[in-house]
Amino acid sequence: MAGGNLSPRQKMINMMYLVLTALLAMNVSKEILDSFITVNNGLENTKLSLNDKMTAQYASFESFASENAAKYGAAWNEAKKIKAAGAELIAYVDSIKANAIIQAEGWPRDSVVLGDGRIVDLAKVTKKDSHDELTNMLVGGEPATPKEGPMTAKELHQKLEAFRELVKNSRPDDKELAAAMDRVFNFEDRKDASGTMNNWESINFYHVPLAAGITILSKIQADVRNAEGEVVKKMMDAVEGKSFKFNKLTTIVKPLSSYVTVGSKYQAEIFLGAYDDQNAPEVYIAGPGATVDTVAKKINGEAIKLPMNGAKAMLERVAGGAGLQTVRGIIKFKPVGGEETVEVFETTYEVAQPNLVVSPTKMNVFYRGVDNPVSISVSGYSDKDIRPSMSNGTLAKTGEGWVVRPGKDSEASISAAVTNPDGSSKTMTGMKFRVKNVPNPTPYFGGKSVNDETIKKAELTAAAGVIAKMIDFEFDLKFEVVEFKVTMIVGGTPIEKLTKGPAVSGDMKEMFQKAKPGQKIYIEGIKARGPDGTVRNLGSLSFKVV
Repeated sequence: MAGGNLSPRQKMINMMYLVLTALLAMNVSKEILDSFITVNNGLENTKLSLNDKMTAQYASFESFASENAAKYGAAWNEAKKIKAAGAELIAYVDSIKANAIIQAEGWPRDSVVLGDGRIVDLAKVTKKDSHDELTNMLVGGEPATPKEGPMTAKELHQKLEAFRELVKNSRPDDKELAAAMDRVFNFEDRKDASGTMNNWESINFYHVPLAAGITILSKIQADVRNAEGEVVKKMMDAVEGKSFKFNKLTTIVKPLSSYVTVGSKYQAEIFLGAYDDQNAPEVYIAGPGATVDTVAKKINGEAIKLPMNGAKAMLERVAGGAGLQTVRGIIKFKPVGGEETVEVFETTYEVAQPNLVVSPTKMNVFYRGVDNPVSISVSGYSDKDIRPSMSNGTLAKTGEGWVVRPGKDSEASISAAVTNPDGSSKTMTGMKFRVKNVPNPTPYFGGKSVNDETIKKAELTAAAGVIAKMIDFEFDLKFEVVEFKVTMIVGGTPIEKLTKGPAVSGDMKEMFQKAKPGQKIYIEGIKARGPDGTVRNLGSLSFKVV
């Protein structure tokens, strides 16, 4: 968060918020609402962990101040202001959550605000998809001009801005802290999912499902707690830092995003964990075709020196091709009065094609007896880290994706397990599909189908047989006609001729030669074999000879 080095916890918060933002751009289904519960639970646990950490940090700070007021007293007085403001802001956001749930569910307050002060588990809320409560409470009916007053998004905005300025003013000379606070608590208008410029209040809370809005509020609370912990730690470190001596160097690579799309830019900051801002290091990355010797700690080939921002090297690369990309390089640092130290670093990032995902839930169908091509992906994971599976059928990998061959049951489900960077696995929620038989093809005779009522004598005698065509169907399937019969009334007596296969028999041709205008021809008992081996009854055709 503040400074160059984000804590693992803040990285997790930021990643969960990215996932949340992506989900908000999609149609909200039950599975997505369940995902909000998972994200919100993670944020609530983070908030509790940060609260425990802050309690211990404040207790330690207060103890130091009581023992040595001359050294710690002034800093502790500033820390107490942050403590009070943070606690007030957390409680205020909890009140918004509680009021929204109470309005949605009609529950009494003691069923929403539990005895230990926590808000009821989001999983127990039944109206997770309701858009009205947060919209009416926080924004009102006009998103372009959000309403003002108590317990509104405008008031929340103002309180967050006041907290941000309090944190920045507690350390007025810390430019990195100020920049970090401006990034985290940024309320400028920006483009929403439709590409329209919109205000912070409406983007976050107008017509947003209750589950999503509660999760956003939990993310805001985690940001407040993390900012609080960061600035209080800096206050204590500033007091202790007068006697601190750097004696170790460690390489830190902080990518702004490790998952980018083709055409965008991969950006990262590369710097030393312990550094002197008056004595910046030199950072080089291996150019095209160059390698890094990890033993000799040097670059063999072209070495590209990166521009510096203070003591931080700024890495920026155009994401020209999809796939896993790796950047290797070295950092050189010469302490005052010491020997030059060289450290090797490496970072990887994933470049993906930007994709629009549309899921027509009413049309999710697999057909029996044919190869159903599907594309399986999980946002944020490479194909090599995804292991899909299927119920009621088989799933096979092809050069262009996957092929599904469903079984006999009426429903099939595709799910997947993914491998995280730390080697652990996570199972993703499966998606259900209906399973249906391929529809019957349409029979044709002499270029005529069931939609035709007449046939010319020339067309009749020239007809070679019956064919079966799939009309307006997604798959290119071939059905083979295995038999049919022709019925024609000659001299008041119906005459039938049966043949095996699709071709007109000799007897049928002789019959057609005798046909007269106005006479009826019936093509009946048409049967065809599909690609799955089953024989279908395609019905009959009837024509009047003209």
